[in-house]
Amino acid sequence: MLKLITGLVVPLLFIKKLWEHWNIVGAILFSLMLQTFLTLVAPFRRSTRDRCLLVIIWCAYLIADATASFAIGLISNNVRSPCDSSGKEEDDLLAFWAPFLLLHLGCPDPITAFSLEDNELWQRHMLSLILQAVASLYVFFQSLSHNKLELPTFLMFIAGIIKYSERIWALYRASTDSFSKYLLQDKDPGPDYALLMDKFACMRDGHLPTKTITVEQPEKEDKDVKLGKLSDLEVLHYAYHFFETFKGLVVDLVFSRHARKESRDFFKVREPEDALRVIEVELNFMCGVFYTKMMIMRSSVGYVFRIIACGSILAALALFHFHTNQSKYEPFNVKITYSLILGALALEFVSFLMLVFSDWTFSSPVHSALNPLALIYRCFLALTKSSWHSIPGNEVQVLGTPLFRRWSGSVSGHNFVRYCRKSSPTTMLKFTSWWDLIVVRKRVKE
Repeated sequence: MLKLITGLVVPLLFIKKLWEHWNIVGAILFSLMLQTFLTLVAPFRRSTRDRCLLVIIWCAYLIADATASFAIGLISNNVRSPCDSSGKEEDDLLAFWAPFLLLHLGCPDPITAFSLEDNELWQRHMLSLILQAVASLYVFFQSLSHNKLELPTFLMFIAGIIKYSERIWALYRASTDSFSKYLLQDKDPGPDYALLMDKFACMRDGHLPTKTITVEQPEKEDKDVKLGKLSDLEVLHYAYHFFETFKGLVVDLVFSRHARKESRDFFKVREPEDALRVIEVELNFMCGVFYTKMMIMRSSVGYVFRIIACGSILAALALFHFHTNQSKYEPFNVKITYSLILGALALEFVSFLMLVFSDWTFSSPVHSALNPLALIYRCFLALTKSSWHSIPGNEVQVLGTPLFRRWSGSVSGHNFVRYCRKSSPTTMLKFTSWWDLIVVRKRVKE
């Protein structure tokens, strides 16, 4: 028994020393790895039916916040007091690393929420922002008396606050109450409404004859519905138009009779392929609103925030590379610092590419024809186009999208009879490949 205990002590001591030496670096690098994984893999969440991949993305989404918060706690616990003169140079790097974790807490642009309920937790994230910002400032002020990296640290702190604020703003805008208020704009009664109501009140109080006339709103002229095949850009424009019309249904708002008639007239003359493509892009727009930062990134304030954040990171990189005596620090810690800065810039660049080649960029038909990227985007849209192909041994054809799918291609349903009988659910059609959609048609026999 004594030998067994002695044999366990040595590995435990080794693990303890390993943890004491690598805890901060390991947590920071693991946080950066999670951010990279979510940036690259999270967009596939909307286009896959693989539960294993969804569980992995969900776990990474939850662990990312915990890892960044844990790393900030480790840094604040290991930073030395201003009275301690030993290891001050390394404390400068610790203070410089803390804002990067605020940047990570801002989460990647492709995923701000995993479910609609996550959007309702924006107040919790606001409290977390305050606490983590206070912890980062504590680390910064602890090293302020001897810190040679105060300006790069301050710039990264600005970038981290902006990124985390973007996440909170995106969650708030996608929450049920905020989304309803955003759609229900204040009515504009016109400039003469107050004067007319004052006159009406005076005449009514003076017992003068008054009469209220109700004028029905004139019917809007029906737009000409395009017949025939839709081009890729036309699919995008119609999908955005109907998305703006019916997005209020998510928060139980009622749409007008004219909107219902317009939608019915449009889809009545569409081929099945075009109808599905329009609905597919609509779902993609809906996903961008409720689960990503797309609404914030496309706003004027979002553009300003993104320019300031990217500029702060670039300025911090320039100051650290050209105006810092890196020989004072351990070479390994310097490499970690470069990894954090370059990793942040790389993630921002990837997010920029995702924004440029997203459906939102060319959703408006006004400027898309004049955009110099329109030709490139038409080629990109060709990769997202669906096509029919046959299934061996079956008399149906499946509509599939091999590349850059916008949705999972399946819709969940609940069979009450099967639920009562406690039988396992079945599928309408067994998919032969991951890109097949649920829309089928009879194979035409020659």
